[in-house]
Amino acid sequence: MAENTDDWQMERSMSPRAYRRAITALGLNQASAGRYLGVSARTSRRYCTGDTEVPVAAALLLRACIAHKVEPLVPVWVRGDN
Repeated sequence: MAENTDDWQMERSMSPRAYRRAITALGLNQASAGRYLGVSARTSRRYCTGDTEVPVAAALLLRACIAHKVEPLVPVWVRGDN
């Protein structure tokens, strides 16, 4: 896995196992990872199970956060009529 090396940006695909390891390393659960990536919790779960392929941009973002020790800022969704 490329997360802890200098060539993290060369690996374009991300397996479900690598996705689960990446979000765990960043202190995220499936729902918060989904919010961070701009997708639903259900889509994040599908990344974890392999039902949906992790997009290249999401894989690179997660790997960049790990490589550069960046703590993700996860938006809080508020229900309301705003």
